[in-house]
Amino acid sequence: MKVIGITGGIGSGKSTILNILKDTYNAFVISTDHIAHILMEKGNISYNLIVENFGSGILDQEGNINRKKLGAIVYNNPEKLLLLNSLSHPYVMKHVIDIIEEKRKEKVALICVETALPKEAGLSNFCDEIWYIHTSENIRRERLQTSRNYTNEKIDTIFYNQIKENEYRKISTHIIDNNLSREKVAEQIAQILKNIPGK
Repeated sequence: MKVIGITGGIGSGKSTILNILKDTYNAFVISTDHIAHILMEKGNISYNLIVENFGSGILDQEGNINRKKLGAIVYNNPEKLLLLNSLSHPYVMKHVIDIIEEKRKEKVALICVETALPKEAGLSNFCDEIWYIHTSENIRRERLQTSRNYTNEKIDTIFYNQIKENEYRKISTHIIDNNLSREKVAEQIAQILKNIPGK
């Protein structure tokens, strides 16, 4: 079984690469963000720890964590963001490892773990390869404005707070150029996975 970490900044188009991996190579995809959302639901471990540390003011009327309220607290506060990550990441990654081991028993050939935070996720500890999805800042900015209606100011803040391109490159074994057409991107993936049969 091959385990690949898929990483890159917001708007880099990681979902495009994951869709190709799923459709062509039958990859099983694990989204750390999706798992983090589940663990933040009422009664789960991250939920309990986050409410304990950030207070009930972050909850909505139903007692669920209001992600916008929580986001506003950590948005420009590195210490609070670090705290939030410490209450989430270790449990997310334990869940990821458990899923990988389960799929290993099922003889799954290819697993992809998607995250925007490769260091926090510790991808190098359990991935055979780490792919950095590189997309120009202009394309990423345009996508975020179109798909999420983000302002330039918000995008600037997000870009500033995310890890820089040279850091992604340092920890990655492969770089996918996602500025190209889907066909060219698929060719890059095929070259890397030439020993894994596609459909």
